[in-house]
Amino acid sequence: MPRESLITGSMGVPAPKTLNGFGRILTRGIMKHLTVGVFGDKDSSLLKKLGNKGTINDIEFRNSAAGDAVLTFCTPRSEKVVSLLQTVGLADVPVVVFDVPSPELGEAILALDARKAPCGILCVSDSFGTEKARSLVEHTSLSSYHVIPHDATALKELLVSDDFYSGIPRPEGPVKIPIDNYFMVRSVGTVVLGTAKRGEVGVYTKLVVYPDGTEVLVKSMQSQDKDVRIGQLFQRLGLSLKGIRPDDLKRGNIIAEKDSLSVSASVTVALRRNSVLKQEIREGETYFVCIGLQCPVGRVTAVGPDGVTFLLERPVALDPGETALIAVTTPKPPRIVGGGPALPVSSPL
Repeated sequence: MPRESLITGSMGVPAPKTLNGFGRILTRGIMKHLTVGVFGDKDSSLLKKLGNKGTINDIEFRNSAAGDAVLTFCTPRSEKVVSLLQTVGLADVPVVVFDVPSPELGEAILALDARKAPCGILCVSDSFGTEKARSLVEHTSLSSYHVIPHDATALKELLVSDDFYSGIPRPEGPVKIPIDNYFMVRSVGTVVLGTAKRGEVGVYTKLVVYPDGTEVLVKSMQSQDKDVRIGQLFQRLGLSLKGIRPDDLKRGNIIAEKDSLSVSASVTVALRRNSVLKQEIREGETYFVCIGLQCPVGRVTAVGPDGVTFLLERPVALDPGETALIAVTTPKPPRIVGGGPALPVSSPL
């Protein structure tokens, strides 16, 4: 796979993980991988210092590898709310930059609060002030995030520290790799980029691309422009797939084991509303329903005590109870309605 694939990750097969007496991962001697979402960095002054340019479209990726750590940074590069929501879905760890006040910063706070990510970082400039930053997140799930100065070196040091890294939740179960980019490479075939959000994947493994159910074979994998035979949790990978063409893919498709995910064209979301958008949700209205990197438009078919039910413009693949983020389809912020656990309504396809 050539360098144009712009893949990040680590080299070689990962060392085995061990647990200490408190159930935390012991990270010494283990390659550390993270995808870090950067939000609120209006002029990219911080992002430019964090890594080398990778794939850039409506989401920008930057890559950094040093020692036993490989970091992939991503940030939305579009005013569309879907780009923000997909970046939230990409991030293993969100970083919120408090430097210049903006509507985009406020909307990112609402989106991250809706996701309820348990582990994150607030990166605060002197001019903005820690007290002001804390006041903006006081009544959100971001209030428990680490607070550090607006400094690229300090941020990267915290991300790769053993204490911080070991505290990041590690989902258990079979492999799950959401696809964020895909293309055709001459003499290689279909190549997809994605991060292992759960489990491990090996070369020559037969998997399924959800939600369509297309069976594929992993012909080869690269990470950090090096061939690898096993891709591990949190590792960003480039996978050469046999059995599918780029025209059959879209961002948000998921590579996973057969029968490991539910597929549904309708979901019920136990919606937690934020305090900014006050309007009632009514039957017949349409919203973006974002689950991971899948962000179809959904029409409200029922509003009841168990949540809001949406009929989606296309089926999605999900783990029952996975968080869905709901946003209005208008072009300007604020657009984040809230979020909550989603359950499939229709039978799996």
